Amino acid sequence: MTRKTPEAAPAHAPTADDEGLPRLRRALGDRVLARMKDEIPGLSAHFGEDYENSEDPEARIYRSSGASFRWLAFAFSPWRMWDLHVGVVVADGRRLSIGFHTSERAGEVLLEDLQRLGDSVGAPVRHQKAAIEYQANLPLFDVDAVPLETLVEAIARLCREYAPVAAKVRCPAGMGDRAA
Repeated sequence: MTRKTPEAAPAHAPTADDEGLPRLRRALGDRVLARMKDEIPGLSAHFGEDYENSEDPEARIYRSSGASFRWLAFAFSPWRMWDLHVGVVVADGRRLSIGFHTSERAGEVLLEDLQRLGDSVGAPVRHQKAAIEYQANLPLFDVDAVPLETLVEAIARLCREYAPVAAKVRCPAGMGDRAA
């Protein structure tokens, strides 16, 4: 489902049922995938709610940390989503954090690239203990002040920059999106 929002309108108008901004995150997923489908084969969108009750080891650990599953992750084949993605996270109700994310376990092979990409967009790499990953996030986006297209373009830009890393760095055992 794609949202139709005028270019100059805020990304998301408040409603009673927008805890975690699920409709906005779905619209972002749809629009970014539609925009990038020919440019980045193997790009996929993953919504936190779909993993909330998952038995994936990462989901169980994430759940035990008390972290929120109100996020959207753009993964790049051949990597598993948990290990390398562009993350879109609801930061404090009406603001989104958007950035490059890599799991702690993939840090050994990806941290240098994450640092380089973070530096290129002025986003320092930080360890996020609750998320069990390293992140290089852009400044927060206020969804009531930013047009939807601005969010789509920010995410698409990061996807364009992360895709070559996903393609060139060999996935260590267990981090690929396909069974070996």
